[in-house]
Formats: sequence, C-alpha cells, structure tokens
Amino acid sequence: AIVMQCAIRGYIARERFVETMKLITIEEQKHEAAAVTVQRHWRRAKIRADHKSMCDGAIMIQRTVRMFVQSKRFALRVRSVVKIQSVFRGALCRKEAERRAVSAIVLQRTWRMQCCRSLFLKKKRCALKAQALFRAYACVRQYHAMREGVICIQHLYRSHVEKQRHHAKRDSAAIVMQCA
Repeated sequence: AIVMQCAIRGYIARERFVETMKLITIEEQKHEAAAVTVQRHWRRAKIRADHKSMCDGAIMIQRTVRMFVQSKRFALRVRSVVKIQSVFRGALCRKEAERRAVSAIVLQRTWRMQCCRSLFLKKKRCALKAQALFRAYACVRQYHAMREGVICIQHLYRSHVEKQRHHAKRDSAAIVMQCA
C-alpha cells in the first residue's frame, strides 16, 4: 500500500511539473536555467565543501587514531625501558650489596681474628710468665735443696774433720799419756 501511494504521488507530482513547465515562458525558462546553473554550482561547491569537511574529519580521525596508537607504542616502550632499567639497577644493587656483605664478612673475620690473636697472645704471655715463674720457683727450690744438701754435706764433712781432729787429739793425748 505504501509503495503504491508513493508511486501515485510521484506520478501526480510529475504531471503537475509538466503542466507548470508548459506555462513558463521562454524568459522564465532562461531565468530558470540560470537559477538551475547557479543551484548546480552551489550544490557542487557545497558538495565539495562537505567532501573537504568530511576528508578533514577523516584525516583528523586518522591523525587521532595514529596518535593514540603511537602513544600506546611509546608507553609500551617506556614501560619496557623502565623495566630493563629497574632490572639492571636491581642487578647492580644486588652486586653492590653482595660486595658489601663480602667486605663486611672479611672485616668481621679480620676483627675476630685480631681479637682472638690478641687474646691468644695475652694467654701465651701469661702462660710463658707462669712457666717462667714456675721454673724460677723450681730453680730456687732446687737451689735451696742443693744448698741444704751442700750445707748438710759441709756440716757432715766439718763434723767428720772435727771428729778426726778430736780423735787425733785424743789419740795423741793417749799416746802422750801412754808415753808419760
């Protein structure tokens, strides 16, 4: 039904147009031709302007899309560079921390060795002093024992000599008494 109505209305409009065309004079036809030419040029200019506007819009959309894609790529590259830098810096920091830890261990080891060495040397000096005192004491004891022995031997020898003198005097006194 709608298609038929559309076709009938088109037919009626064409008929009216044909009737009005018959009524228009030549002068009016010239004016109408000029108007049609102006309208054609106007439409062409408008179509060109619309086309240019549409192309400019498309170019703007393309530019925006390209900028968005490039910004995404750039952001990805920046993230990649930052990740590489962070990994590299982390490796450097770990290496530096390991070097410092090794240095600290060496320092601690040296310090402990020095403390143990000084303690050992102090104990060694004390032990040597104790040994020297003990040897001195042993030598003094041995000296006193030897001295007592020497004194005892001297005493015995002197008493033996005295006894021999006494016996010699007694024997000489007995001989003198026997002789007398």
